[in-house]
Amino acid sequence: MRKSKSILVLALFGGPAFAQEDVSVPLKDTQPQTAITLFAASDYITGDLNDREYETVSISTGARVTSGRFSFAASLPYIITSAPEDLIVSGGGLLGTSLLSRPSTQPSTVTREGIGDLILQADYQLPLGGFNASIGGTIKVPTASREAALGTGEVDFGINGQISRRFGDVIPFVTAGYTVIGEPTDFDVRNTLSGAVGSQFVIGNLSSVTLSYNYDQAATELIEDNQSLGLGFATSLTKRLQLGVDARAGLSTDAPDARVGIRLGMGF
Repeated sequence: MRKSKSILVLALFGGPAFAQEDVSVPLKDTQPQTAITLFAASDYITGDLNDREYETVSISTGARVTSGRFSFAASLPYIITSAPEDLIVSGGGLLGTSLLSRPSTQPSTVTREGIGDLILQADYQLPLGGFNASIGGTIKVPTASREAALGTGEVDFGINGQISRRFGDVIPFVTAGYTVIGEPTDFDVRNTLSGAVGSQFVIGNLSSVTLSYNYDQAATELIEDNQSLGLGFATSLTKRLQLGVDARAGLSTDAPDARVGIRLGMGF
C-alpha cells in the first residue's frame, strides 16, 4: 500500500431515500403491503478545505420499492461542481461525497459536471415491538468519471442501522453506519464510522420537523472528522406527493460550511 500525503474528506449529499435525518417514521399507521416511490432531489453544498473553497450542486433521481419489511432503493446523481482542480468530487447518498486532494501544478478553480456514482441500498424493518428499527446495506457503484475528477473509481460498501420510538408527537432516533471505502491508487484511506442522534416532531397528520446532530469519521487522519447540525421539514402535499427540505451547518473545521436540499417523492 502506497501512502499519500493527499487528503480525503467525507461529507453527505443525502438523497431522499438515504438522508440520515430521514428516520423513516411513517406519519400514517397504515401502508400498502407493496409500494413504489419515485423521487427527485437537489442539494447544494459549499465549504473550504485548507482555505480552498468549493461549491457543488447534485441533482438526483431514483426509486424505492417496499414489500412488507423489505425495501430496495437506487439513486443516481448528476453533479455540477466548482472546485480547485486537485479536488476529486464524488456524489451520492448515504456513502457521501468524497473530496480527494491530489498533487496538481494548476491549483486554479475549475467547473466540471457529469453523472455521479450510483447508490444501491437494501433495508429490513426489524420486529421490535413498539420501536421502529431497521438494518440495511449500501453499495456505491463507481459510475462517475475518475478522469473528470467526479469520482474515486472504486466501489464502497456500507452497513447501517437506525432505531426510534414515538412518544406522543416526538420521535427520538439514533442512526449508525460503517463504510468500507474502496482505496484509490496512491491513497491511504481507512474505513469510517458515521452516526446521528436527534428527534422528529410530528405536526398534525401530514408534516414533521427533524433536528439532528450528525457525525462522519474522516477517511484519513490528516483532517478532522465531520460534525454538523441538521434541520429538516417534511410534509405531504397530496395523498401521493411528499415534499422535504433540509439544511446542515458544519461544526468542525473541515466539514462543509452548509448544505441545503429539497426533495420530492411520488408514491404508487
